[in-house]
Amino acid sequence: MTTFRRFASLVLAAGIATTLSAETHCPGNVESVPLRYVNGYQMIVAVSVNHSGPYDFLLDTGTQFTMVDPSLAAELHLSNQDSIPVDGTGFHAAASSAQLDQLAIGSHTVAHLEAVVYTLKNLKSFDLHLRGVLGEDFLQHFDMLIDNGHKMLCLDESSAMRPDMKGNHIALVTPVDGDDVPPNSLIIPVRLSGAVQPLRLKLDSGANAPFLYNASKLHAIVHLRVASLHGGGADGAQRSIIALPSQDVKIGTLEFSKVPFFALAGTAQDSGTSGFDGLLTVGLFRRAFICHAEHFAVLEPR
Repeated sequence: MTTFRRFASLVLAAGIATTLSAETHCPGNVESVPLRYVNGYQMIVAVSVNHSGPYDFLLDTGTQFTMVDPSLAAELHLSNQDSIPVDGTGFHAAASSAQLDQLAIGSHTVAHLEAVVYTLKNLKSFDLHLRGVLGEDFLQHFDMLIDNGHKMLCLDESSAMRPDMKGNHIALVTPVDGDDVPPNSLIIPVRLSGAVQPLRLKLDSGANAPFLYNASKLHAIVHLRVASLHGGGADGAQRSIIALPSQDVKIGTLEFSKVPFFALAGTAQDSGTSGFDGLLTVGLFRRAFICHAEHFAVLEPR
């Protein structure tokens, strides 16, 4: 059993606006799953647990593990198992685990999934009625397309979507011996105009703005400005946020100009996120395709 978990997402008071329209089908005639967007960027998906539901779960590619709110765990009579640490952006907490017999989205099912029982009341404060968070431990079993433009999720275990993904294949960072990259994390190399070296950023559908854990990664540190922003994570604590200089971003052959980045004020990166440098919100893209089996991403700009 994995004894160290990470919850990456941090929600800032300033968000990235999205323009969305309806569509009903996925590439390769794959079944589509509707996404409901709350607060402009948070993706809510209907999930069945142990043949019950559906329940509203937050789709969060920045979280390694699936989380179940204690109220739902009690309804489903899930038995608490091991105590495990939960680490995230600027916080450390403890939780228990529970074995799920089955977790399903539409016809897509994963059996015998270990979930974390952790209170989501702080995320509910953002006007959500969440019963859980859907993490990468479930999503890694499929090719995945998050289509922000058409408000849908496409999951595929047959490789039917891959021929339609014509964009540049961006290799995901894979763990090596001695590396602290979590095994099921969507981390890509990104070049920022204010950084000397490429940075490792996690593709995170649960964050509403690009974020660096350690602002000193930018050589233009003297140009930082303190903004009147506050952010909150899964622990519910409010944190002061620094607005970094806007960055020109290069991901493979994709280029983005003047992208706003943020960082926590007065803190350095901790060991819980030492395997990567920050978060890149999936909201930056019209579509994001992830091939877990072959470890690459195809990102389509808006």
